[in-house]
Amino acid sequence: MRVALISIGDEVLIGQIVNHNAAWLAEELTLIGCSVVEHVTVGDVAQQLTQTLDRLRSECSVIIMTGGLGPTHDDITKDVLTQYTDDRLVMSESWLLHLHEWMRERGREVTERNAAQALLPSKATLLANPIGTAPGLSIDHHGCLLVALPGVPTEMRHIVQRHLLPVLIERLETSGGVRRQYVTMLTAGIAESSLADLLGDPQEFLGTSSLAFLPNYHGVRLRIGAQHADATVREAELWRVRDYIMQRAAKYVYGSGKQTLAEVIGVRLRERGQTLAIAESCTSGMLGARLTDVAGSSAWFLGGVMCYSNESKVRDLAVSEETLGSFGAVSNEVARELAIGVKERFASTYGIGITGVAGPGGGSAEKPVGTVCIAVATPEHCVATRHQFGNDRHVNRERSVGMAMAVLWRLLS
Repeated sequence: MRVALISIGDEVLIGQIVNHNAAWLAEELTLIGCSVVEHVTVGDVAQQLTQTLDRLRSECSVIIMTGGLGPTHDDITKDVLTQYTDDRLVMSESWLLHLHEWMRERGREVTERNAAQALLPSKATLLANPIGTAPGLSIDHHGCLLVALPGVPTEMRHIVQRHLLPVLIERLETSGGVRRQYVTMLTAGIAESSLADLLGDPQEFLGTSSLAFLPNYHGVRLRIGAQHADATVREAELWRVRDYIMQRAAKYVYGSGKQTLAEVIGVRLRERGQTLAIAESCTSGMLGARLTDVAGSSAWFLGGVMCYSNESKVRDLAVSEETLGSFGAVSNEVARELAIGVKERFASTYGIGITGVAGPGGGSAEKPVGTVCIAVATPEHCVATRHQFGNDRHVNRERSVGMAMAVLWRLLS
């Protein structure tokens, strides 16, 4: 099943908003076995959308559009689809009722402009959107499924998960054709090139499968792909490659799929009844934000201190002035005192200390920009490591967060 994605809106085209919708959609579609062949962005111009539909229809069996379903003049998707499929707009009484209920709950009245959102192409199947005013639409047009979805991410995702994916899965299963299936393994604490060297020559173990290395600031994702018409064969092939990787790199693999390292750390701490506190200098709260993105993190995350200045390190976490004077703020010695100090202050099981030169200034010959020291205090000892990340401030801070979590995860393992 070849699928194309069209993102509609001048705001996307000129970069006023980042197109997260296409990335999310492509991943979800790929996971169920669709082949996403193209992403296209067009402005709020009817002719551009019509020409794009003409071109993609000859190549794809499904075209999914996001955006342009709102109540204002620049929302063109519904009108273009109506004209494109030689259809007419009719009032959906069920959607009009939804609009009245939706507005009443918010103390508002349905205006003429709002009511126009219940005018839908007569050939379209309505894809209900209980959290918004614009429904999704699907139209079978000469063998191609045309799908229009709201551009609001939460609304779009709700409709896709509730309505669109089940339809596409059913079509895939009844087609009996070759499908590609993926599994993603998540690693931390090892660079992409080192991981590739550890696994060896792909030609010697992949066979008909595929393997992609997807690095980010917090680790490397390994995406394994297997292609076959028989689901049992696909599953067996995926597990074969996964087992090969685990035999060589198990100590770096922390999870699979969409898990995050923070989630895995949280599970291990919660299961053991253990807790964590953190001291952040150069990252100034970024690690804490990442950890508390995890729902239920209050069960194991006690808190942290943003000790950006030397005065704060001494006053708030009892870092020794002598240590600062002898080794400097960016040193394994200070990182250790930060980790131990925050662990003692919060009476936590573990403590993390991060201190570094994020840049772009502040570096020296001995400690250039990108030098970061990370320490983790455990109930038995304290481990400190020095890292050299690079010249970009944002990247250095993100990598510091990722490495701190990786070190803690390895100790928890």
